Amino acid sequence: MLSRTNFAVEAVRKAWAPLHRELVDRELGRIPVARLQDVAGGRLRTEELEKVGVRTVHDVLDAGAWSLGQFPGVGRRTAEKAVAAAQRTADDVGEVMAVGMDADRPEPRTTALLVALRVLVEAGPRARNVAEAGRELAARLELLLTDAAPASGWKQMLDAGREQRRRALAAVAELRLLLDEAERESITQQFAQASVDLLRGPDSDPAGLSAWVDFETRSTEYYSLLSEVAGHSLS
Repeated sequence: MLSRTNFAVEAVRKAWAPLHRELVDRELGRIPVARLQDVAGGRLRTEELEKVGVRTVHDVLDAGAWSLGQFPGVGRRTAEKAVAAAQRTADDVGEVMAVGMDADRPEPRTTALLVALRVLVEAGPRARNVAEAGRELAARLELLLTDAAPASGWKQMLDAGREQRRRALAAVAELRLLLDEAERESITQQFAQASVDLLRGPDSDPAGLSAWVDFETRSTEYYSLLSEVAGHSLS
């Protein structure tokens, strides 16, 4: 169940990343290299970079510190400062740059993102809540099973110290209570249903037509989920 959730989330991130990267690169290509002076607190001379044809923040990152340092008049320290400032700028731009999905102008990459998102949208918050409950349950079980290990056999109990035996018996009792609680709350059935929901892939909709239709009826859910998965605010 957890692996299926992670797979669905990673599918969204894989489809989102190149679109986001393209938007960030395009914006960095519009930012003049002189802006890096402010980012570096005025401790960076960008005139020498401009003289050798480095015009934008994107140019700085594209060249890298080693290549920039080879240009006459630039030097290693200036190149390293420029790249560090450019990377901070790229991080800031990346935080606010939003990937949009326009139903009037669909293209293969945004369709792929939409189809990946639809798996999670259809599964809904319930699947994500079940996955989170599974993580919490697994963490609690792991701790209890470690303490309960000596109780796996009479020899292990004999070899264990008094405190280990006490913890083992207490852990076994707590494990029984925890598993009884999970059974009462039908956790296994919830995992099974959420797994089925997450396994519903895009094979029946290779062109993403139904995904675009669904997106138009509840775009807010798609954007909210993308914001959650990608970790970026969206407009």
